Amino acid sequence: MQNRCVCIRLVLIGLLTGVSALGEEVPIEAFFATPSISDVTVSPDGRYVAAKGANSIQVLEFETLKTIGRVFRDVGYVKVAKYWWVGDDRIVLTTNLDVKRSDRTWPTSTFIASNADGNRLSSPYQLFRDGEQRLHVTVVDPLPEDRRYVLIERGEQPFPPHPGRLAPHLMRMDIYTRGDSARLRGRQSGPLEFGNLYADREGVARVAVGYVNSTPAVFYRSFRETEWTSLAGIVGTDPAVTFRPVGFADDSRFYVLSNHTGDRIGLYLFEPDPPRLEMVREDDELDITGVEWNAAGTEVAGLTLEGQRPKYAIVDGKSLRVQALRRLAGAFRGQWSQVVSQSRDGNRLVVNVFSDRNPGVWYLVELDSNKVRSLMAARPGIAASRMAGTESLSIEARDGLMLHGYLTEGDAGDGQPKPLIVIPHAGPHGVRDGWAFDPVVQFFANRGFAVLRVNYRGSSGYGLEFERAGYREWGRGIVHDIVDATRAVAERATVDAGRICIVGTHYGAFAALAAVAQAPDLYDCAVGHAGIYDLGLVWGRGAVPRHLGDENALRRWIGRNAEEHRAQSPVYHADRIKVPVFLSHGGVDQRAPLAHTNDMVDALRDAGAAVTTMIEAGKSVSAPEAPGFLRGLLANADAFHRDEDRVRLYTAIVAFVREHTSGDSS
Repeated sequence: MQNRCVCIRLVLIGLLTGVSALGEEVPIEAFFATPSISDVTVSPDGRYVAAKGANSIQVLEFETLKTIGRVFRDVGYVKVAKYWWVGDDRIVLTTNLDVKRSDRTWPTSTFIASNADGNRLSSPYQLFRDGEQRLHVTVVDPLPEDRRYVLIERGEQPFPPHPGRLAPHLMRMDIYTRGDSARLRGRQSGPLEFGNLYADREGVARVAVGYVNSTPAVFYRSFRETEWTSLAGIVGTDPAVTFRPVGFADDSRFYVLSNHTGDRIGLYLFEPDPPRLEMVREDDELDITGVEWNAAGTEVAGLTLEGQRPKYAIVDGKSLRVQALRRLAGAFRGQWSQVVSQSRDGNRLVVNVFSDRNPGVWYLVELDSNKVRSLMAARPGIAASRMAGTESLSIEARDGLMLHGYLTEGDAGDGQPKPLIVIPHAGPHGVRDGWAFDPVVQFFANRGFAVLRVNYRGSSGYGLEFERAGYREWGRGIVHDIVDATRAVAERATVDAGRICIVGTHYGAFAALAAVAQAPDLYDCAVGHAGIYDLGLVWGRGAVPRHLGDENALRRWIGRNAEEHRAQSPVYHADRIKVPVFLSHGGVDQRAPLAHTNDMVDALRDAGAAVTTMIEAGKSVSAPEAPGFLRGLLANADAFHRDEDRVRLYTAIVAFVREHTSGDSS
């Protein structure tokens, strides 16, 4: 099999090319429509393809693309959260409550299992608890050699954005159980108070990563019967360090992504005798973000990184997966091909192809027959040819730190300099902007704006020291980076330096308001949606730490110094803001409670600033089909949760921005 030629020919290319001119406006609804399909996979034996929708998993025959069944939970108050192939013809899915809010999901820990054709439907696990402390359950290993059981991790999950659980444990779940009583077997616990357990290929918990007495901890054991051994002497206890097991090489060794010995996240192999971590691969500039495995899941074929564009680092050049990716790169030049699923023999693959212009198209790849077939597009209403290209930028900040970002410019055909929209990403830590289709960016570009995004200090992907440089700098160093990047791009001939607006959500809204306070001569307006504007309020009312991050993370990110919070928070510097401001909020957002927006509005009005608001709190929806104990939770709705409401919001935002970047001084 390893000697087989992989000479892919394109049988059908389904990219949406479009025929209209780039400068023509695409309907706003196309940018803000929720994709109807996501997460496309091939079954282990390669016979079927599954595609996740909001309320079901659709299953097709790989050969004919004929629909053979649907796996779904037929109630209106839940959505499909995630699914797994747990056999050649059986699927397990779990659900989220269909809460009408934008800040978080509500997992139910309810599992539905079914054959691919929709028969032999069962409910192997059913659970829901309201409140902050909820028992959360997920599949961690489908156990492909076991037709009856899958491996689950279970435990209280107090911090929804984080994967860790209180007192996590692994158990085997019978995927054919009917009724409300789960059939669970073989409980395995670890030494953690909070964190995750990682199992070997036999489903035995062998690695534990998390916290003990609020101190970061990593443990390992040789087999099920042996004692857990702390690896603190190897890994250390720095809470900012990444240590993420990604798979076992054999019975005793496992791979891990970590930056415990240096600045960047590299791939390491744990050797047990004596216990040590051996470097496998590290990049000179970037963090390694993921691992590409061979079809059997036994060997690392390559690594993924993201610099100015995504890229692969090849580990095993003979791997069929790597050979296929090389051919696809040639077939889809200028785009990125990502294998998202493959059959166990490696012959049939699902590949997602995307770019800065292309929202993504899924393709079915058959290596034996050397062909590629288009399956479906993520956003059928978007034609790649009508979208704007994105240029990668490198910009030096005022203190010498090198920043990287992206400039997206449409071509209106008039040759005139364009007004500039600056969009700081949310987070601000653990996330970054990348080279990929972004509907908000493309919406503004399609409306005639140049759009700047910058990976300011604190963003992920560029090493630990770059991320640490943003700690406790939310309203200082990070904002300086955004201002410096704006000034650099404003010098371009294609950009009108006299027409610049800054737009952000959550932390991005904080940065937008802080930027116009620091540099009122640079920007013409600012927009903040569901923003955080007061660092003291993050701690003061207790709601945000449970959703923005745990207490240890917040201590690193913003500290607890009230004077420092006041100096950096835009709510205390409204008197410096001399440009028109647009503030919006949908009423329900525990990461950025409405109190932040209300306080910012009051501060601006007290300072005599021009502020436009679109605050719609108190909206509720009806869920009569839901059980009585859930109706109250489901009724509490964010005003901008629906596609049509997001359209309404961005119609107002673009009208505001156009008004204040029109160049009309009257």
